[in-house]
Amino acid sequence: MELLKKYSLTLILFFVVAVSISAQDTKPQNTPNEVIQEDHDTKEGKDKELFEYYYKTRPENLPPNKAKLEYNLIKSLKKEILSRDYSKENLEGIKKIDATNIQYERVYRESKWLRGFMVQNTHLSYGEFMYVVKYDKYMCFVNFDVNPEMYLQQSRQSQLVFEAKDRFEIVIPKP
Repeated sequence: MELLKKYSLTLILFFVVAVSISAQDTKPQNTPNEVIQEDHDTKEGKDKELFEYYYKTRPENLPPNKAKLEYNLIKSLKKEILSRDYSKENLEGIKKIDATNIQYERVYRESKWLRGFMVQNTHLSYGEFMYVVKYDKYMCFVNFDVNPEMYLQQSRQSQLVFEAKDRFEIVIPKP
C-alpha cells in the first residue's frame, strides 16, 4: 500500500513536471535584448489619424494668437477693477474695456523698474509671462503660469495700481 502511494505521488510529480516543460516549449521565448520592430507605415488606422490630428492642433505648432492674449489681459484687468469697486458707474465703465482702448506690454525680471515694483510688493513673485496692462486711470501687473497667447486662462497673480489725484493724496475707490 505504501509502495502504491509513493508510486502514485512520483507519477503525479512526474506528470506535473512534464506538463510544465511542454508548456514552456510551446511559448515563444523573447529575450530582453530583442527589440520587436514594427512597421508603422504599413498600418493605416485610427491611431495614425488621431496622432496626425493631435500633432496639427497642438498649441506649440500654431502661431501665437494676439486675440487670446488680449482676452486674457482684459479679463484679468476687469476682475481686478471689479474686486475694488462694484458701483454702477464702474460696472458701466468696465463694459467699455476692449482691445482698442487698452495698452499692454510684456515685462521681464531684468527690468530695474519691475524689480523695484516687486520689492515694494513682496506678495508677488516673478514668472515667465508677466505683463503690464493700462486702461484709463488703472494700471495692472498680471502674471501667468503659461503663455497667454496659447491658452485661455486666469492670471496667477495680478496687482492693480490707481492713478492718484496728486503726489500726496491717494484716493482708493470705495469698496
